[in-house]
Amino acid sequence: MDTSGYVPRLVRDSAELLAGGVQRYVFVSSIRAGLIVGPHDPTGRFTYWAHRIARGGEVLVPGHPERPVQFVDVRDLAGFLLLVAERGPGGPVTTTGPVPALTMGALADACRAVTRSDATFTYVDEAFLAEHEVGEWMELPLWVAPKPGWERFLEADVSRALAAGLAFRPLAETVHDTLALAQTVEGVGLAPEREAELLRAWHGRA
Repeated sequence: MDTSGYVPRLVRDSAELLAGGVQRYVFVSSIRAGLIVGPHDPTGRFTYWAHRIARGGEVLVPGHPERPVQFVDVRDLAGFLLLVAERGPGGPVTTTGPVPALTMGALADACRAVTRSDATFTYVDEAFLAEHEVGEWMELPLWVAPKPGWERFLEADVSRALAAGLAFRPLAETVHDTLALAQTVEGVGLAPEREAELLRAWHGRA
């Protein structure tokens, strides 16, 4: 099981070295696992939303409520990797989710329900965010500004993984356990003063 190969050469060398000694070599690439979330997440990219919505108040949310988002709970991914290691299939398998498809609005609502917060959501136009130079993915997690070639970035086809046994736990469980076992990460997500500034500008636009 190889979870860290930064350049193709390293993956090739590992596969060649192990070819005569193992039945199957499982490599986790960037999109084949999508955004990995859940307990002990050190990146803050999903954790931000759970903790921010738990704080309550007016929350800036990118785009519109029906904008698709994708991620996979680390425990669901780990279980699937073990299945693949034992029985296949071979070849690339995209392992993100969840299924049925999730929207940003549904994620925000789930975080509010789990945390029982008083959060309200203000959905801000993506062009406005780009105009105000909001950082994609890290400053505002789970958001990438629309651009050629990225239109379906969070709409990957996971049908092959589903056929091979990938399954997803309830979203509420992922949110609950993330809050309990993962802290926010400094430098990830909108700082409170930055969020407030953007909301003022959004409400005050002509």
